[in-house]
Amino acid sequence: MKLKKKKEIPLWAKTGHSKPVTRRELLAHGIIPFAGTIFAPQMMNLILSSTANAQAVRCPTVSTAFAPFINLNLAGGAAMTGNFVPMNSSGGRLASYNKMGLGNNQVPIVTEFGGGTFAGADANGNLISKMLEGIRSAADVDTISRTTFIGVCVRSRDDSNENQFNIAGLVTKAGLVGTHLPNAGTRSSLTGDNNMPAVLLPPTPLVVRSFRDITNSLGYSASIGTQLNTAQKVKLADLVSKLSGSQSRKLASISSAAQVQQLVECAGIKNTELVEQGTTAVDPVRNTAFAPIWQLNANSNQAGNDYVFGSMIYNSLMGNAGATGIEMGGYDYHDNSRNTGDTRDRSAGVTIGRILQSAKVLGKPVFLYVTSDGSVVSAESEARNSPWTSDRGSAGAAFIFMYDPTRRPVVTSNQIGSFTDGQAADDKFVTGNDAGRAAQAVFANYLQFNKRLADFNKVAGRNALDAAALSQVVKVA
Repeated sequence: MKLKKKKEIPLWAKTGHSKPVTRRELLAHGIIPFAGTIFAPQMMNLILSSTANAQAVRCPTVSTAFAPFINLNLAGGAAMTGNFVPMNSSGGRLASYNKMGLGNNQVPIVTEFGGGTFAGADANGNLISKMLEGIRSAADVDTISRTTFIGVCVRSRDDSNENQFNIAGLVTKAGLVGTHLPNAGTRSSLTGDNNMPAVLLPPTPLVVRSFRDITNSLGYSASIGTQLNTAQKVKLADLVSKLSGSQSRKLASISSAAQVQQLVECAGIKNTELVEQGTTAVDPVRNTAFAPIWQLNANSNQAGNDYVFGSMIYNSLMGNAGATGIEMGGYDYHDNSRNTGDTRDRSAGVTIGRILQSAKVLGKPVFLYVTSDGSVVSAESEARNSPWTSDRGSAGAAFIFMYDPTRRPVVTSNQIGSFTDGQAADDKFVTGNDAGRAAQAVFANYLQFNKRLADFNKVAGRNALDAAALSQVVKVA
């Protein structure tokens, strides 16, 4: 007697889970084979993500609807408000800044970027704000004249990777997608940096520790490495681009046949183009106006910090990559001196200045978001160079810099939220005590910078800031 073959129970059922429906669930249960994600990582993310729904698939193109988005994270708890000088709820100075390393309420203030308040020159004519000093050393006067600054007053957790500052998921869902590369980051984490996501988990970022990580991600090189020569890679790309019909329909359980066919065509066409171009499309050294900003040349170390950051910024500004996050370490610098902190702050300023100057030479707008986990406190003193002694996340802040090659972006205020006379971010303000809500405020300003604020609720969903909150935090005119 012929035995009836026992029906195979799916892994998801064996483990007590419901039937997987999202891309992440399908991958986890082995329904989408790994090879499927190799050939079209960018489009597969778009089509199979939980937010893709059943919309028509389009090959990515350079979008003029969204400005490049870059998040610079200063890991450790930088003295953001020892550089930017926050005002009170009335727009005036605090009674004192003697816990913030800035002395009394007569701290010299210089306005920059259309009204941003920074710690100005000391008695010797040296800027107290070393971040501003670094920015001015790397960005020229014309660049600064087309840049706007907004300081976001918000408390955050010290020395923590749980602050929900990251908005790459929101930015991606809004529509910023790289033509050749996915979102990029410098840390192996959910977000590519030391922050947790606000509202939405972003697509898995390409972790960049060397320029080679970028070149290896192009076309099919992530999976085949150097096993094929250029001609063979082009033939492979051409073969994949021709997959259609019955071959596509075999993947219909993942998405519609039409979507899968479009997916493969997009991946094949795009990857063929990239293979033929080689690294020309993504290498910052090839751009003679851009390379000097990051001190790059043909002999530069491709794993060096300048090459890594320069490559990421270049590809972000050129539209090759989506939302981009870079991280700088060493900002937990409360060592009872001001020297370490001043050195690190200036280094951050140089990086900010380079990003703005990069946008200028490439003729691109940019939205730059600077974050840190927590902040510091100084020895209580009237001196304007009092040493940093400990963590103090209640005195935290985030920064927004917006560059437009045509004109300085107009804002109604250069500050979101305020500080109290207790020298802390006002926790009564709608975003003052919540990094995730402050991140939403930054995202709302990003949308407004792109003239797309009407999309806010559609993207952020039911956990979004309401209309009353938005009216308080949107400062871009």
